[in-house]
Amino acid sequence: MNYQEAIQYIHQTPKFARELGNRMLEKLLLYLDNPQKNLWIVHIAGTNGKGSTAAMLAEILTHAGYRCGLYTSPYIERFNERIRVNGGEIPDNELARIITRLKDTIERYDAPVSEFALDTAAAFCWFREQKCDVVVLETGLGGRLDATNVITKPLATVLTAIGMDHMQYLGDTLEKITAEKCGILKENCPAVSYPLQEEAVFDVIKNHAREKNAPLFVAEIPKWREGRMEYRGKTYSLGLEGEFQSYNAATVLESVAVLRKQGIEISETAVVSGLIAAKNMARFERFGSNIILDGGHNVPAAKALVQSLQKLDCPVYFCIAMMEDKDYEGYLRELVPIAKGAVVTQVSMPRCASVEKLTKILEKYQIPTETEHNPFAAIEKAKVMAGSHGCVCICGSLYLAGQVRPYLSEMQNDGQC
Repeated sequence: MNYQEAIQYIHQTPKFARELGNRMLEKLLLYLDNPQKNLWIVHIAGTNGKGSTAAMLAEILTHAGYRCGLYTSPYIERFNERIRVNGGEIPDNELARIITRLKDTIERYDAPVSEFALDTAAAFCWFREQKCDVVVLETGLGGRLDATNVITKPLATVLTAIGMDHMQYLGDTLEKITAEKCGILKENCPAVSYPLQEEAVFDVIKNHAREKNAPLFVAEIPKWREGRMEYRGKTYSLGLEGEFQSYNAATVLESVAVLRKQGIEISETAVVSGLIAAKNMARFERFGSNIILDGGHNVPAAKALVQSLQKLDCPVYFCIAMMEDKDYEGYLRELVPIAKGAVVTQVSMPRCASVEKLTKILEKYQIPTETEHNPFAAIEKAKVMAGSHGCVCICGSLYLAGQVRPYLSEMQNDGQC
């Protein structure tokens, strides 16, 4: 297969396996000589902040001199973003080669797996070939039944902010969702938790850690002052914008402390430079001085977004698209206190919420709202609304972010934002 054929094969693979669990992935990996077995892995699960936490930790490990693999999901612009070594994406020809090998192995040994399990197997193969010293591994959905949970002996497990999302798969209460995320905890393996969890979430985390005899380290609440964070008496600058990133960074710093206790040498210089170097597309990503792109799509993400937008001290106008299976009314309600206006748009996906539905909600809260089915034209409308003194926040969906980000990058390169 060439690259395009490999990408087509990936996306044509069923999103969900024929049976729950990782039995078929384990079978496939066995015939690949278990590439995941000899990797040092930090395993990350949570509802919000997984990608940013993974990006910061991977940069720190890279700056510490380790060959660091990073596996994340979803991608924003192209699939290769998901599998990186020291910041570099897997090359097109190498991805095609590995996917071809996986396809042949699946067919030869009758080991069909889900799309995400296929991607995970490809990542493990690449990380082994690249002789990675350590891998930062982000779950896709949940934890207990996630394909990444095929690993057995991580260096540490990390739980980022946990909230209500993907309820159709993980459960309809915080306790059920947290229990699924805690499925990545392993016997005698240290676990790190985000500092601001609901009490019910902390209770479940503590119980699971106790059952697994897993030492639990809870990050402290950081201080945020003039764009810098203070943590345990030290001050850090972050490459990722938004005050909410300081809480993810605190989780990373606690994870670094845990890794140091396990003999992983990480200098303070590597920590400082890694935090500054970390980037994560579509997470409060700024284009020019007055356009912000954020792919968060649930209520906790909206709350964090609003908190950071308030720090900008300028009128905020939104360009929004959301998926039908998200709590779009709850998300939009969080934006109301700071929204001066909005343009509602959509992306070409069957499960995208209609502009009519989103507009009706915003108008109920008396937010001046326009509709524009074309996302690029919607951005231009929002820019006109904002004028020279306001800012435009494009948000509500990673699919929207992926579609418009190249357009925003081109605008920025041309000096139009």
